[in-house]
Amino acid sequence: MKKVAFVTASRTGIGKKIVKKLLKKNYIVYSNGLKKDENLSSMYICADMTNEKEIEKSLNKIAQKEGRLDLIVANLGSGKSISGYDVNINEYKRVFDINLFSSICLATKSIEFLKQTNGNIIFISSIAGCEYLGAPLPYTLAKTALLSFSKALSFEVAKYNIRVNCISPGNVMFKNSTWDKKIQENEKETKEYIKNNVPLNAFVKANDIAKAVMFLEKSKVITGSNIVIDGGQIQKII
Repeated sequence: MKKVAFVTASRTGIGKKIVKKLLKKNYIVYSNGLKKDENLSSMYICADMTNEKEIEKSLNKIAQKEGRLDLIVANLGSGKSISGYDVNINEYKRVFDINLFSSICLATKSIEFLKQTNGNIIFISSIAGCEYLGAPLPYTLAKTALLSFSKALSFEVAKYNIRVNCISPGNVMFKNSTWDKKIQENEKETKEYIKNNVPLNAFVKANDIAKAVMFLEKSKVITGSNIVIDGGQIQKII
């Protein structure tokens, strides 16, 4: 019987690459975004993953159609925020909704389905949650909290043989990403930044994240872990 996966925020970028990797491995994959997309080879759920009711509706739809759910990849996130110490509390709430609360809600709502399959939850976080990198405070705090939540949840659900892990990427290059735009605007300056800040002198690719997802999916005794994929960037800082 084919395994069933749900990958949020997967119309483009990292999420799209994860979907493609899972499809190649013969999974039934449900992708997700805010806009309708008829050009994907996976099943598609148009829903807002910051909305609790839409999350519940999406999970129920998958379970009713497939009869099972094996893997959740919580990929929704955005680093767009305001820098400085005097950020309005409403901005914290907005950033937390996207980068933290959406993942918490998705994970906790999926537990009852994953109990039946000894399933797997993978959060896509950021190295901004591991060390202070100068990212906006709301984003830094949200990703730090996500790492803590992932570890705590892994203990809570281990008795059901559900595994919970994080992947924390550094600078990721894919079409229309922040770094793709930066390199188009000023290739020399961007490459110089990477040379000075990333020991392996290379961008992380979306496919690197997808490979890590497959590794965690196949590794039956790894839980409560965080895989950093950053070309050594975090080591340069600490």
